[in-house]
Amino acid sequence: MKLLPPKMEPKNQELEPVNEFGLQEQQEESAPTELDNEIECPRCNDSMELNSKFDSLVYFCDDCNFVLKCV
Repeated sequence: MKLLPPKMEPKNQELEPVNEFGLQEQQEESAPTELDNEIECPRCNDSMELNSKFDSLVYFCDDCNFVLKCV
């Protein structure tokens, strides 16, 4: 004998149409499309250069050796 859960029926729920690409479009608009090659170092106010490692991008300050990872 198999036990089955009782059937549940919706209780006056309203359905709204969903745009399948709406969420994706919003995320693409908010994501930066390019990175600056140099930014100001938050520690010493010198310029930090963009460097690429094997699996990540980092900003590195030559003056104070501060490293900032791009996520």
